Amino acid sequence: MNIKNEIISATAMLLAIAKADKKIEKKELLSIHIIISDFYQIESKQEVDEFIQIALDMLNQSTDLFEFGKILNQNWNYQDKVDFVNCMFEVSLADKNLYYLEEHIIKKVATILNINHEDLIKSKIEMKKLFK
Repeated sequence: MNIKNEIISATAMLLAIAKADKKIEKKELLSIHIIISDFYQIESKQEVDEFIQIALDMLNQSTDLFEFGKILNQNWNYQDKVDFVNCMFEVSLADKNLYYLEEHIIKKVATILNINHEDLIKSKIEMKKLFK
């Protein structure tokens, strides 16, 4: 498995959260940039920007998030997936507001990643506390 496919898949899912309200805000994009840089230890801003653009193009052509989730399921352990749920909430709360469609997509992705419902709820509560 190619690490680039994993990075693009994770980025696409984060972008899906940001796009839920039909516009990607600067705060959300910055949050995605930081998450991808940290999660994958990428120091080059240009490289992260390229991954974001590729992922956005693929997301716009995609009919479902399952194709991205399949790649992540093949490569991540359960804790990686829970950490990623936290990252999804981080993107959705970048503007201090959890839009209902953002939450819907997070729940959908959590289901695709086989996250227990109680872990999803814990993540939501923890992240809301952090972003008050």
